[in-house]
Amino acid sequence: MKRFAHNKLAACMAMAMATSGMTLSNLVMAQEASAELDENIEIISISRKRPESLQEVPIAVTALGESDIQSAGVERPSDFISLIPNVSIVDAANVGDTQVSIRGIVSTRDAESTFAYVVDGVLITNPNGFNEELLDVAQIEVLKGPQGALYGRNAVSGAILVTTKRPSDELEGNVTVGVGNVGQMRANGVVSGAFSDNVRGRLTASYKTTDGFYGNVFTGQDDVVDYLEDTTLKGRLMWDVNEELTVDFRAGVSDVSGGAINFNAVFALPSFANLFGQPNYFLDVNDHDFIFAFNVPGENEQETTELSVKADWDLEGVDVTAILAYNDLDEYLLSDGTSASFYGYEITPQCQSDRATLNNFPTALGGAGRTDLYGEFFNPFGIFPPGIDFQGVYGPYTPTSCDGYQYQERSQSDFSGELRFTSDNTDDPLRWIAGVYFAEIERDVVVAYGADTGQGFLRQPYVSPTGPNPTDLLFNDTFDTSVLSAFGQIEYDLTDQWELSIALRYDYEDREVSNNVPNVTASGLNVNTYVNGVVGPINPAFNVTPNGIPDRSRSFTQFQPKVTLSYASEHDINYYASYGVGFRSGGFNSIGTEATLNFWFNRTGAGTPGDAVNAQLIVPDEYEKEVTTNLELGAKGKFMDNRLRINAAVFQTEVEDNQFFEFFAGPFGLLRAVTTIDELDIRGLEVDFSADVTDDVKLVGGIGLLDSEIKENRNRPLTVGNSAPQAPDETFTLGVMWNYSLTEDVIMTSRLDWQHVGETFFHTLQGEQTPTIWDFFGTLGGGVPPGPHPQDFSRASRDAYNTVNLRVTFDAEDWALSLWGRNIFDEEYLQEVIPAPEFGGSFIHPSARDAYGIDFTYRF
Repeated sequence: MKRFAHNKLAACMAMAMATSGMTLSNLVMAQEASAELDENIEIISISRKRPESLQEVPIAVTALGESDIQSAGVERPSDFISLIPNVSIVDAANVGDTQVSIRGIVSTRDAESTFAYVVDGVLITNPNGFNEELLDVAQIEVLKGPQGALYGRNAVSGAILVTTKRPSDELEGNVTVGVGNVGQMRANGVVSGAFSDNVRGRLTASYKTTDGFYGNVFTGQDDVVDYLEDTTLKGRLMWDVNEELTVDFRAGVSDVSGGAINFNAVFALPSFANLFGQPNYFLDVNDHDFIFAFNVPGENEQETTELSVKADWDLEGVDVTAILAYNDLDEYLLSDGTSASFYGYEITPQCQSDRATLNNFPTALGGAGRTDLYGEFFNPFGIFPPGIDFQGVYGPYTPTSCDGYQYQERSQSDFSGELRFTSDNTDDPLRWIAGVYFAEIERDVVVAYGADTGQGFLRQPYVSPTGPNPTDLLFNDTFDTSVLSAFGQIEYDLTDQWELSIALRYDYEDREVSNNVPNVTASGLNVNTYVNGVVGPINPAFNVTPNGIPDRSRSFTQFQPKVTLSYASEHDINYYASYGVGFRSGGFNSIGTEATLNFWFNRTGAGTPGDAVNAQLIVPDEYEKEVTTNLELGAKGKFMDNRLRINAAVFQTEVEDNQFFEFFAGPFGLLRAVTTIDELDIRGLEVDFSADVTDDVKLVGGIGLLDSEIKENRNRPLTVGNSAPQAPDETFTLGVMWNYSLTEDVIMTSRLDWQHVGETFFHTLQGEQTPTIWDFFGTLGGGVPPGPHPQDFSRASRDAYNTVNLRVTFDAEDWALSLWGRNIFDEEYLQEVIPAPEFGGSFIHPSARDAYGIDFTYRF
């Protein structure tokens, strides 16, 4: 299969380069018969921090103009990402917890992003800033490949640039209201105008709510799973101080409430399937029937504040740009726990009481028979009534208190600034950019697990044993990051057709972490916290350093060069070749991660459970920086007087120490960690096109192909040769837009978009068998027979899927009516699969179903 994929990709690469050369050149002959180019429809790119024609900039860029954004109904990032080949997104655990994969390099939970996110020229460092409502947007650009030279740290996979509408000179505005299925309601408004001759402002407000597509079968509620309520207010003020100086103020606040951690568990234990004769112990994740039946209400609360000021000063021969930005995020999550299958809270009064009525033991044998909550008995979950203890397979996120609860915080405040100098004469053969950047970031990360005693929950990191929800495991760290960078770029026209661009950036990043966990013992309610009859501390790191956990610090540096050679042919075809480097800082896992994993999963010789498992994991409390090196060849062609545009690129990317999010589940609950894949190779092809078939009909689309391979992975050596996680091997997009004049005053605009995303693995393990915690439980007797009980993730990949969106808008001078539908054929597919190898299964999340609604807009 790997050889076939490689050959297919090689053939497509050759075809793409031929298309960008011979085939596209032949199309030039058809241009003479076409109409003159309307310069007004040309998209102007700011990808190199100066205005340039999108078709001339030597970077693989997909851009959406205002008409594309409106016709496609783009409201959140997932809406525009679905239109772009070789780019995909996962949005599962909670609002804003997005993972974006650009050319097979995916942003990582609990680490820095892999792409730069820039709004109106301001780099956004807030980790949840990317997934806000997209309000009043004029243009979106997605840059692919490392962009670190100009956009800095973390731009290892690319950059996403959002440009909002500028305040107007005249008073104008609009109001939109809309409703849809599953309780969807929205209302937003914009007002813009001038306060004086040199001050203009724009204010945008938005409110959106939905009950979600899934309900809780235990409580009978349909608005407690994937619900969302989002209120956002943003303002922009532009002050023309004089003819040379303009100051741009931006401010925004948002308040978001939504569901959290809505997963089901699917086992990947072939030994259990054989021993018990139940196929659901080794199930294809795509065949799972979802049941949400939690007793702890999943909730996610976020409050975000954004402030920035950007000054542009036009001096003689040089433009000066100065930026200061501040962001603040306060966020917490509360949800059901995962530890029931490991019997930690088995003998607590609340667990015993719940099991009396909330079990799926057959009624004929005296049980409650609640197959509606768990499925058939022991296929795969088996919940016994009290009296049969330490025997069942309970599963996570259940209606019993036996699984405990989890609480998380991910709060961040940051202050950043940039000073940039840009040559202002774009006609000169030599053009340049130089600047400096700084950032100060403080982030608090809390992950807590504890007992559900049925007395409610305090939403705080630590709860004492006398509290309603005592804490039994706690990770609580404050991360401080200081960033200093200097960058520059020179573009030089060697001739009228050849341009050489050289860019270089140097980044210095200092990171510190301090531990906030009190040195106290667990509550004593969880039997798994006892070691040799003594209750252990709430963070296993205290077993190693009983007098306190020391602070840690480390610095990371990197040069990020980029060299581009471009050639503008006489036939409206532009070719380019580039070499670039991207850098993502290393960092720290929560203190206690390594100690926890060693105790439960690695052989220590000290009589710990890990002696029976011997997973041989290498997951330290810190991880290395990631460096991406990219070689790329591309071509951009305009034909038939700009009625047809075709862009193609082939690339080879090498990633060193690719940061990969790992999920560990066990008797301790859940543990999130960042590991590294030592060497990863990715090669690929992408082609996108835009064609004005007639004056009223337009086609847009793209093809993205990836072939990736893990070259070295010391943490999991068996994975060498596998594909990169979360890198679908193929993505296709196709859109059709049709404008039709219904009357002299009303235009109907219709847009149909199809997206195909290929099969996707979410872990480096893709069928190789490795040990699980069940090997330990097999040594204890009881319900688990002696092992080995290895996991097998050959059935844990997400199947390829297709979605179709449709939007029809009736547009008049001062009003518009839109009928829309997303996933109109109700494709059922997984949003995310989170494999937990040592648990022996995966946590899976479904995607949104078919959504439809109607919006009305009034403009003034």
